[in-house]
Amino acid sequence: MTYLTWMNSLVGQQYWLFTGRKDYNIDIYESGVTKKNLFPGWPNSYGPTADTIKQQTYRKSQRQKVVRTHAISRTAAMELGEQIKSAILVQEVNSRRDRITVLVDTDSFTIVKEANKMHSLTFTITYTDDLPSQHV
Repeated sequence: MTYLTWMNSLVGQQYWLFTGRKDYNIDIYESGVTKKNLFPGWPNSYGPTADTIKQQTYRKSQRQKVVRTHAISRTAAMELGEQIKSAILVQEVNSRRDRITVLVDTDSFTIVKEANKMHSLTFTITYTDDLPSQHV
């Protein structure tokens, strides 16, 4: 379960408990590649790229979570999606005093029809703390 709160248009807080299945992702938002020339004489006989090695030298990443509601009406899914999508502050609530600010991917919102005319809302949140960078 994921419990989110967000600031609504009246500068109040709204809450929703997302009880649907969740998925965890790692978003690689920046990486670097270096090119090393091993034998400068090789291009004359083997081609321009035969004497180089490319390797990734660093990656920067963030944790992400795909959250889903569970069996709500289409109207409720649309309203909930609209409220969260337009909120300037969204936080994941872990306890009364523990909240983590998250960024909502506004392009990830989908509403899926389920059984008995019910729907589920799905979207991705990104945690604002970076994972430790890896460098070579």
